[in-house]
Amino acid sequence: MYDYDRTAPLLCSSAGCTLLILTAALMTGCSQDPASPKPEPTRFTHTVVTDGLDEPLQVEFDEQGHVYWIERTGALKRIHEPTGRVDELGTLPLYEGQAPGLVGFLLDQEFAQTRQLYVYYSAAGDDGDMRLSQFTLDKNGTINLDSEVVLLTIPWTQPDGSHFGGGMTWDEKGNLYLAVGDDTPASPYESIHYPSDDSSRVRDAARTAGNTNDLRGAILRITPQPDGSYTIPEGNLFSENNSKARPEIYGMGTRNPWRLSIDSKTGVLHWGEVGPDAGADSEKYGPMGYDEFNVAPSAGNFGWPYVIGQNRSYHRYDYETDSYGAPYDPEGPINNSPNNTGRRELPPAQSSLLAYPYQVSDEWPILGSAARSAVGGPIFHRADFAEDAPRVFPSYFEGKWLVTDYVRNWIMVMTMNEARTEVTDIERLMPPERTSHKQPLDMDFGPTGDLYLVEYGRDGQGRLSKITYNDGTRAPVAVANADRPTGAVPLRVTLSAEGTVDYDEDELQHEWTVQPQDGRDPTSFTGPNPTLTLEQPGRYEATLTVRDPAGATDRASVEIVAGNERPEVAIDITDGNRSFYFPGDTIAYDVQVRDPEDGSLSTGSIPGNQVRLTAEYLPSGLSPSELEDLQAQSENTPQISLRHLQGQNLITQGSCGTCHQRDSALVGPSFTAIAERYADTPSALDTLVHSIRNGNVGTWGQTPMPAQTTLSNTEASQIADYILSLAQSDSEQQSMPLRGTFVTEGHESRGNHPRLQRFFSPEFELGSYVLRARYTDTGHDTVDGLSLSGSAHLLLRPPLLGPETADVFSETGISYTPSTDDPGFIVSGPRPHIGFKQLDLTGIDRITIGALTRFWQWSHFLGATVEVRLKSPDGPLVGTPDRQFQPDSLTAVDGPFFGDDLDPPVTVDASGVTGQHDIYVVFRNPEADPDDATLVITGLKFER
Repeated sequence: MYDYDRTAPLLCSSAGCTLLILTAALMTGCSQDPASPKPEPTRFTHTVVTDGLDEPLQVEFDEQGHVYWIERTGALKRIHEPTGRVDELGTLPLYEGQAPGLVGFLLDQEFAQTRQLYVYYSAAGDDGDMRLSQFTLDKNGTINLDSEVVLLTIPWTQPDGSHFGGGMTWDEKGNLYLAVGDDTPASPYESIHYPSDDSSRVRDAARTAGNTNDLRGAILRITPQPDGSYTIPEGNLFSENNSKARPEIYGMGTRNPWRLSIDSKTGVLHWGEVGPDAGADSEKYGPMGYDEFNVAPSAGNFGWPYVIGQNRSYHRYDYETDSYGAPYDPEGPINNSPNNTGRRELPPAQSSLLAYPYQVSDEWPILGSAARSAVGGPIFHRADFAEDAPRVFPSYFEGKWLVTDYVRNWIMVMTMNEARTEVTDIERLMPPERTSHKQPLDMDFGPTGDLYLVEYGRDGQGRLSKITYNDGTRAPVAVANADRPTGAVPLRVTLSAEGTVDYDEDELQHEWTVQPQDGRDPTSFTGPNPTLTLEQPGRYEATLTVRDPAGATDRASVEIVAGNERPEVAIDITDGNRSFYFPGDTIAYDVQVRDPEDGSLSTGSIPGNQVRLTAEYLPSGLSPSELEDLQAQSENTPQISLRHLQGQNLITQGSCGTCHQRDSALVGPSFTAIAERYADTPSALDTLVHSIRNGNVGTWGQTPMPAQTTLSNTEASQIADYILSLAQSDSEQQSMPLRGTFVTEGHESRGNHPRLQRFFSPEFELGSYVLRARYTDTGHDTVDGLSLSGSAHLLLRPPLLGPETADVFSETGISYTPSTDDPGFIVSGPRPHIGFKQLDLTGIDRITIGALTRFWQWSHFLGATVEVRLKSPDGPLVGTPDRQFQPDSLTAVDGPFFGDDLDPPVTVDASGVTGQHDIYVVFRNPEADPDDATLVITGLKFER
């Protein structure tokens, strides 16, 4: 028999035994005030604390109110919210190849005195290892790299950092918990049917999570000592004198445990755990994949890779015969892997508290259906906060566990029974329409009572945000508008407060102040919609202030220009499609400009040389919303083309600027010098993209250029394209005739759109053309500074669109996770839809919609009929598709699904429609429940 530490009371498998062990300890753990009502959603506000972060992972707090976080790229940072000051406390030297990076972080319990912190990271020089280390901040508040004390070294074989865990927390006894993943790649079912040869043994989770003698796939618990060593606390799974068993293990049998939380009242450990990828049960292997929320009242074995969820067993694998047999026994799983270095007989498997699959959970449909990534979160207790903490959540949440899912982007409030053996209720913290966070990867309460979120993102797309509770008067939200923001004097303007709201339904006071920008005295008005006449030309700022009876206020402003009216600019396509281009097409165009004061371009009163028209090709493509964003940015940087604004933004937001500047050398050469060196090299773009993504040394000296592994190929191409442009003439910005033709080209693909290319194999690059016309009028005859610009743009896209570029999404039934490895766009429910505004169907004969009922290991989709409609989701039907998407046509269930296993696209006849229309694509399955996933959408192709 195995001799796991019997001083650690394991959670018994029967409900009766569980209650005997736990009831006494947990009686006070989940008490809630039955009189406390559920708070209204409008009492919660989500705000961004700081953004522009590069792969943030975890958050911590000190007693002075500072908020700390780590970034996977090695940085430790801190913000002082009252001032907004962000301090960089240092960057840990990381292993330069593919490795997990800095993934775990914890402040010492006596941080104010010791200035010590703990990190879990892949250190420079440690090829194939992870470290749990202690560092001390120096007197300047920065990390003293020489102070490192390594507590643990853990082997690591997955170079991309798969399943690295990294969650860390303390209990009240000073024990440090560290979550360590199982160090295996993604798998559809269990990861135990692999032999011991070096090429495949890394896929064997029985060598780690199922191995009593390995620290991976486990939650470790140690007691750090002042001298940098550690001791083993009583109650771990294995005692120190056990052979072939590591005493640091508190919980074994975990796949990828993420964030750890200790209930401050009960001392019970909680965490979220990411499960395998299988989308359906398999007769050969066993159950489908589940993500889990787990609770450990005591040390135990949580089953992976032998069981999953509520102890659903995988089938036994015989290494000698390469065959599967009866299910594993959760009461006594046996590790017979040739890669096992620990005990063969394992402790009984403990059931998860809650498990949910890709598809809708029968027990908890509120969790939805989509990809999964259970994170976890804190357990709320009012006693954890000071009495004067300003924004503590109400007692309604007492004893409840707040959990989040990184992919599904929800925050749920989970109510558990006192024994923590079952979930009794789940509800959303905030409704989807009030949810503005994205990709939450850590979540914890700060000392003020605010719930802080780490929102993961690469290349400056990460954020630190918080959800704040307001138990008092809610301030009104002001919205200011004007019916005529520009025009000749006398200019009669009606100001409008329409859209202003007060969630307390108080009667509001409305005050308007109209301030001339030339220093003249302002004019004030009361009431929501006053009318005024501006007799003197000039610029004015009209500010609305709304005030509720408690004195809470909000303000909003609108600019008014009197004495001049903005010119109107239009680009007319006289021959060709206004939405799509096909290689080799000739587009005929005509620019029109009209200005009430200056006249028009057609009559000659506006000279043609005062109007500028440009055409640019953007290799990475562009959606209408992205074009609007770039247009706004280009107002401040008109010397940079739209095409190169994207690359410049990536450089500004990323780490390139730490080593390079535009015109002068820093650590590395200037961008201009790089551009000049490669100016006449045909393969320059490919060379730079490879250097950016994979690193380089020797080209510009012996200082190595680190690999930017977090950049996609598209992003690296945009950076390289911008750099090379610095040695070129401003050809993209050259003016074109205001009337004429131009020919669109089909460019060779650079692999910028791997998802669309995977499923449609386009013959040319999926870039976009942008035509932009601009005119700035002469302003006012006697008052300077009143010139106004008018502009127009025309976006010509390739005839293959990703569903995520749609302009309209139904309020429910749409789930999109950006990814280069899977389709990612999932529709659910009986009738969700997406919509594209003003697409030109002139010359378009058919619309092909790509969708899948299976992909990779996903096979839980119900199928649907696709409808293409005009004007609205209920508008006229364009045509009937040639078939439905039906999963029954496929027989395989195990996956992975590629090639002939995938559904062919459907085609809708659009030959009877011409002109521009709002196009809606509706996915209909009347039998689907609201959370049933029906299809994975890959793209829409418009064909001639």
